[in-house]
Amino acid sequence: MSEMVMTLVVVLAKLLLITAGVLYASLVVATYAKQGRDFQLRLELGDPARSAERLLIWAGLRVTAMTVRAFRWVLELLYEASADVGTWVVSKSSYQVQARVSSRFL
Repeated sequence: MSEMVMTLVVVLAKLLLITAGVLYASLVVATYAKQGRDFQLRLELGDPARSAERLLIWAGLRVTAMTVRAFRWVLELLYEASADVGTWVVSKSSYQVQARVSSRFL
């Protein structure tokens, strides 16, 4: 019986952590969508719970902004690489393919 209770406690703790993570992620995404990267961090000594919440959201926004910036950089790099590969493939193709590509896109 004790093992079943411990298993139930572990499962409930995991469920609580997952729920808290989803709630935190939704707060960060909603704040990012509403205010963008310019979220102002305001800490008030009279309300430590609200200050802690704002600090966590601010940290999540910073991580989200860095992730978005990195993802955008990777997409730009892939876009440039795909253009270079396309140019290379066309240059190695036959004259007919090169003529078709140049007449269609240039």
